[in-house]
Amino acid sequence: MNKISLSREDLEEFAANDLGFYGLDISRISSIFIAQVMQMQANKVINTHQILDEVKFLEGLKEVSSTQTASAFNREPLKGLMKKHFTDARFIMKNLGAHFGYEFGGNENLKEVINKAFANNKSGYIDDEFIKFMAHESTVGAFQKRVEKKKVSGEWIVFKKYNGENYYLTLAAHDEGDENIYSRACDAYDLDFEFLRKSN
Repeated sequence: MNKISLSREDLEEFAANDLGFYGLDISRISSIFIAQVMQMQANKVINTHQILDEVKFLEGLKEVSSTQTASAFNREPLKGLMKKHFTDARFIMKNLGAHFGYEFGGNENLKEVINKAFANNKSGYIDDEFIKFMAHESTVGAFQKRVEKKKVSGEWIVFKKYNGENYYLTLAAHDEGDENIYSRACDAYDLDFEFLRKSN
């Protein structure tokens, strides 16, 4: 992969011409965050509009979010920073797994679907109706329930609140390690928001 160097002005020009950033105050979005969005778009890694829609939700520019409510990190070194999930089609399996507790051998949601499938079965066989019910409830139905409960997850938008406004620092993956996320947040402070480093 070729590496290129972009100035803040280059990144702001990209954001100003990108529909996903429309309506957002780019001065509160770090160079790192914009560069991550730019890279994801260029490599077609993820639908970046879903990321920026969550930012718009946090900014009060969008009324609906299907992901979990924004919350604070509660452990060092990320303590004092906030996170908001964004999602994408690539996270559907992760959401289904979480809904049914597959990692832990199942949960009440899984038990409920199986019990309903057998209770609704009139033939005593694994027939078309049984298969359709199981297929729907273990995919579309499960995902709809997570959307309704605003429990859809994916990865994180990391931001910091300051004087009643949100400053967007970086995008982060759950499994990349808190130190790596914190390092990028510090880079965002150094590049764009030195005053945030001093705030609690």
